[in-house]
Amino acid sequence: MGYDAGVLKDEQIPVWDFHQGYDDWLVSWRTPQCPASWMKYSCVWFSKLLALELGIEKMQNYLALFAYGNQDISVGLAKPGKTSHAAWINSSLTISPKEQVAFIQSMILGNLSVSKYAVEKTKAISFKEELLEGWKLYGKTGWSGSDVKKEGRTLEHSWFVGWIEKDAYFFPFAYLIREEKIDLDQRIPRVKQLLDFLLR
Repeated sequence: MGYDAGVLKDEQIPVWDFHQGYDDWLVSWRTPQCPASWMKYSCVWFSKLLALELGIEKMQNYLALFAYGNQDISVGLAKPGKTSHAAWINSSLTISPKEQVAFIQSMILGNLSVSKYAVEKTKAISFKEELLEGWKLYGKTGWSGSDVKKEGRTLEHSWFVGWIEKDAYFFPFAYLIREEKIDLDQRIPRVKQLLDFLLR
């Protein structure tokens, strides 16, 4: 959305400054951010500012074009701040792992109604690392506090959503974890282990 609408220019522009009162749970968020660092550190206040720049009407139109999840952003947008709640954070906008995979597939195949430049730059800031045999890993991690399951246990949930590609081939994935306590450093290694097994 950001690249297609022209709010985001490339990997390094725009640079938005951190201000007192912004979401600051991570030390890495307490500095100026650009598109590349926003994705690397999952900076929430950058997401909120970007959403405000886009506006709710434009975001709603993009969600409909993308057929993204339930397309529900009725909770609205939010200014940066630890007490402000945005529609995409544990709120009205939801999407299943299967829907995530379908969305990524549409993006890589060029079937979304956005510019090629927008897709290229989104890929650039989503790149994680080069894997064995020339495969490249792209994706985005996420984490959310707790989710009460039917059996009464309170579980954290986290994910790593992305794809691998090599030449003309690509494989999208959505890896969801629900555990009582998640080791966030193990999300990407877990997926890499599974991918290694599947590609053999």
